[in-house]
Parts: sequence; structure tokens; C-alpha cells
Amino acid sequence: MRAFPILAAAILLALPAAAQSPDWQALVAAANKEGALTLSAPTGKVWRDQLLEFGKAYPAIRLDVSTFASRDFWPRLVKEREAGQYLWDLRVGGADAPSYNLKNQGVLAPIRPLLMLPEILDDKSWIGGLDGLFLDKEKTYFVAFAAYDSQSVYYNRAKLGGAEISMKGLIDPQWSGKLSMADPRAGASLNTLSVLDKVYGDAFVERLVTAQKPVITKEPRQQMDWLASGRYPVAFGLPSATFVEYEQRGGKTEDFLKVPGLRLWSPGVGGIQVPSKGPHPAATKLFINWLLSRDTQAKLMPAVQLNSRRADVEPGDPETALDAAQIASAIATQSEDLLPFEHRTVEILRKAAP
Repeated sequence: MRAFPILAAAILLALPAAAQSPDWQALVAAANKEGALTLSAPTGKVWRDQLLEFGKAYPAIRLDVSTFASRDFWPRLVKEREAGQYLWDLRVGGADAPSYNLKNQGVLAPIRPLLMLPEILDDKSWIGGLDGLFLDKEKTYFVAFAAYDSQSVYYNRAKLGGAEISMKGLIDPQWSGKLSMADPRAGASLNTLSVLDKVYGDAFVERLVTAQKPVITKEPRQQMDWLASGRYPVAFGLPSATFVEYEQRGGKTEDFLKVPGLRLWSPGVGGIQVPSKGPHPAATKLFINWLLSRDTQAKLMPAVQLNSRRADVEPGDPETALDAAQIASAIATQSEDLLPFEHRTVEILRKAAP
């Protein structure tokens, strides 16, 4: 007659032995008592659907998922907190200068103490070890559970008549007026501009955002459509999730090439941040351990076409897979080490704004 205890027992039996420990069962009980979890997620139906799988595994917890880009989420969170509202439990998404600044202001809570399952705490589970899972200097706050050979700048080879383009060549006069750019105040554009500032200097970034006359957009789908049509055949700061959505709409991507010239790696939107004083701490801890588990990563990565940092999970996008040596030799586009260059880039953008 009572289906819920039977369902709960089935869930426990499906979990690894470590997850059936008394400590784990106590965490599940505490999370069930809280009964809710509020998180910000990457844009796109695929990500939303995958994260909602948590609610199927733990049906007593009402999962509220809202999609935000970094540039929109953090200002909203700050305004809410100024009004005494602590509404968010965690964010799934990439890291950038605004999020690191908030960490340094004490707005974010450490994640490392929340890791609980032995399979997550084991160095051998992760490419580069457990420390490699974190992007911040303290190796505590910014989880990056994905890692791929990253390029957020693409061009449409067919619409450029077969011409080739390189990262260093982005400022060539022939590409002026042919570039779209995702809003550079945060996210992939800001991260990539900061890498370019580190490698090529301030003058390069200044010329790119002024003389090249990029058209700024907040809409990834619009930017993808511009790339496909050739209206703006070079797309800067285009998130990888946009390609998944485009292909699901029946779009063909064989003519969309990465702009070469730098070896970069990124987690993309495959990261976690936790605001301090969240309303549902037990559910937050449960969700993070669920998300980083092997079983969840093995299901998530093929769906979103990313590569897990877990060494025991097959790549969701084998063409962009990296091993430990490749990650070590590449520039991490979302590392806190880039923060000084992001500050310089933000100042260049401020001066360039009309």
C-alpha cells in the first residue's frame, strides 16, 4: 500500500555500497527533511533534463532549476543578498572573474569539505588527481568536473571561401566586421579574451574589440545562426552547448572549424559553485556527490557532449578529449590564475565601450 518506502529501498539497492553507509543514509534523510533544492543551471534543454534526473533518484526533494549565464546570475545573487535574501543553493556552470571576485569577498562556500563518497575522494578517480578537480588557488571552491580541448572561437570555412584564420590573425583587417562576440562581460568571451591578453598583450585585445567591430549578442542561438548563415562567419565566445542544441535542430556543423593557434583547455559549463548561507545545505551536499559520482558522470557526459575529468568515464566528445599531460601543458581558460589578465581585459572593455 505504501509505495514510497519500496521506492526508497530500490534506490538504496541501486547505489554503490559506500553510498549505503550510515553516514550516507543520514545525509539522505537530512536532505529529504529539507525537501527542496534551488540551483542555477546552464542554458539548454539537454542540461536541464540531465540535472532533473536527481529528482528521480531522490523524489522527496523538490528540485527547482533555473537557467542563467554567469553575467546574469551573479549580479542577481548579489542584489538578492543585499536585500537579505539567500535563495540559491548552488550553481552548475563555468567560472570567470566575477565569480572569483565573489569568492574572494566571502560570498562563496567551500565545496571540498562537502565531498563525501570514497570514489570521489580517491585521487585515482580524477585526471590530474583530486586537486585537479579545482580551478581556484585554494583548491577548495571551484569544482571543474569537465575538461576538454577548448576553443570558443569558430569560423565557417564555407562562408569564408575556404580561407583559413588563426587566433593571432583575428585582428587582421580582412576580418573586420565579420565577427560576432558573446557578451564579453563574463563567460566564454571574457575568459578567452583574458587568455589572449596573457599571450598577446593589451594592444591585441584592444584592437580586437574596437577595430574589428564585433557585434555583441547575449543569445547563443542567434550567434550560431549568424555563423551558419555567414552574416558573421567568425563567432567568438560561442559555448559548446550551443552546438549540441544546433545539431538537435537538424543543423550541420562540418563547416564550422575551431580557430587554431593556442592550446587551451576548459571545463566549459561543467563546473560547480556554492553560495554561502544556502537554504538547503544537506540537499546541496547530496546533489554534489550525486553529480560527481561515476554513474551520473557516465550518463551526463554523452548527453551534453563534454568530457569528464573522471578517469573512469568515457569521453562524451572523444575529439576534444585530453589526458593529464595535455591538460598540464595547456592554458586553463577558467583558472583563477587568469584573474589578473581578466581584470586588465575588463578595463580594456570599459574604455572601449561607447
